Amino acid sequence: MFADTVIEQMQENGYITRIVPVERIMRIGDELKTLDGLLDAGLLSILRDIYICDYSNVPFDVKSVIVTASPCRIGKVFFNYRGKKIPLTIPPTYVEYKSEPVKIESCLQQILAAENYHAKLTYNLPGKIIAAKCGLSQYGKNNICYVPGLGSFALLSTFYSDLPCENGIWSDARLMERCRTCDACTNNCPTGAINPQSYLIRAERCITYHNEITNTPEFPEWISSSAHNSIVGCMHCQTCCPANRNYLNRIVELEEFSEDETEKIVRGADKSELSGETAEKLERLNLMVYYDKLARNIRVLLKAV
Repeated sequence: MFADTVIEQMQENGYITRIVPVERIMRIGDELKTLDGLLDAGLLSILRDIYICDYSNVPFDVKSVIVTASPCRIGKVFFNYRGKKIPLTIPPTYVEYKSEPVKIESCLQQILAAENYHAKLTYNLPGKIIAAKCGLSQYGKNNICYVPGLGSFALLSTFYSDLPCENGIWSDARLMERCRTCDACTNNCPTGAINPQSYLIRAERCITYHNEITNTPEFPEWISSSAHNSIVGCMHCQTCCPANRNYLNRIVELEEFSEDETEKIVRGADKSELSGETAEKLERLNLMVYYDKLARNIRVLLKAV
């Protein structure tokens, strides 16, 4: 089948790919219903608002969903602050979240065009659930997806397509076998967010939940100031994970902010006060979407230096 050819050619371009009949995806909503009472109600509400399987505006007859995994790196961003040039971390997937899927879409469209098929990028499908159920990835105890050959340094992207495909693998999400005898992430999580009995974490205890979702002026007192480690997200459970051992050196140096730029960001200056150059840097880092949280998030990291 041409679907197999697509998977092979995407692999040649560096993208691990699976193709799933769209009918499977229509039932993803049922997966979210099973999380009632297991996830924080506020977070679950956000997930339901984000993940909507609606392809009514897609300009072709949708028959499948294509999910890809692409390699990511830890990002280092430099802030000049009180005479020091301080590197701060952005975890894998954050910087690439918007830009990389566009590149993948272009590659995918070129391959599909050989047989007059099409693809359209969508950010509104739960890539983690789809990837886990179709066998592209497995979960760690930390509720992060792991892809063979990439570890958790993998960006999952989803696309609607008119490419027909067979049913293929579709089963319950699986926990990595090595997790059954490993407690590295559980022991290394400073807030006790990881439940050793389930790959569903205690989201309300997770640092990522607090630095991405909440808008409080300061972090809760029960989160130690030393626990913060990234501008957004958290690396505690990924850096200690044996499954990531071979990928931790995947680091890229990104933007640098001057003393003046840093002062405005940490002060929480209105976006209108930022120079065009500063705004462009934040956009390239995909941090502008978190701008209302950046002052708090960066301030706590700089205080620790």
